[in-house]
Amino acid sequence: MRPKTLVILWLISQLTAFAQKPQSQPKGAEPLLTWRDSVLLTVENGQKYLHHIVKPGQTLFSLTRFYGMSLEELYYLNPALQHDPTLRVGTLLKIPIPNRAIRRYEGALFERQHFAPLYYVVQPGDNLFHVAKRLFDMPMDSMRQRNHLRSDNIQPGQMLHVGWMSLEGIPAEWRSTPVVETVPEQTHRDRFEEEKKRLTEYSGQGVCYWNRESNEKGDFYALHREAAIGSTIAVTNPMSRQVVHARVIGRIPSTYESNIEVILSPAAARYLKALDPRFFVQTRYFK
Repeated sequence: MRPKTLVILWLISQLTAFAQKPQSQPKGAEPLLTWRDSVLLTVENGQKYLHHIVKPGQTLFSLTRFYGMSLEELYYLNPALQHDPTLRVGTLLKIPIPNRAIRRYEGALFERQHFAPLYYVVQPGDNLFHVAKRLFDMPMDSMRQRNHLRSDNIQPGQMLHVGWMSLEGIPAEWRSTPVVETVPEQTHRDRFEEEKKRLTEYSGQGVCYWNRESNEKGDFYALHREAAIGSTIAVTNPMSRQVVHARVIGRIPSTYESNIEVILSPAAARYLKALDPRFFVQTRYFK
């Protein structure tokens, strides 16, 4: 049986168990993670990723806040969200996890109910030394004991318990480098002028929404229902007379009211001198 097949079968069993939880639980959003969750980890080009299973009531903004990342990074790592941002229960999302967020040992004052266990999915070509020493900087004895291994033989698709993650999430400051390169507003403005020369102009107006509680200092990006993904949109705040140019990274989720014209990144909204999380704007774009 192929490694991917083993992983898929395991995920199906996890999702089935999740669906069979007692229906007497209170309605509404569930915690992002609980100590009963088992979080899968993979490593690509030296970067560790966890794979989050979406639960009822979770939103793009609650996920980005919990994991200390920007909405643009979430879209970049999960391209399917660009065209269909609906968070369906059971969807797997790829999230980068810094080494600092992985607690490798229980240590003093460790309370298991405050942490979710992390499991590394063994890949073809892996051996125990590579996983223990090189990927997670742990003694092989610790890896053997924690996973009740009788030998050093491990198989693709096998899951190894490598540590825990705090249920409080990942602070943004723990991320040393952003996944997506920050592009200055002037660069977006220049692209807008280039698009103006060869495409048809469209305009709109309505409510702009942004996550005012976010401390994100990232790029100038936007979600829109009509503008081409990857194109540039100009958003004007009539109150401040400020104009910001942002890259369209995806669609507005269907859960938002029809009068929401655009969703902006915190950096773009602050550039417009926005004070409220919802304010009136005018838009221009080309396609």
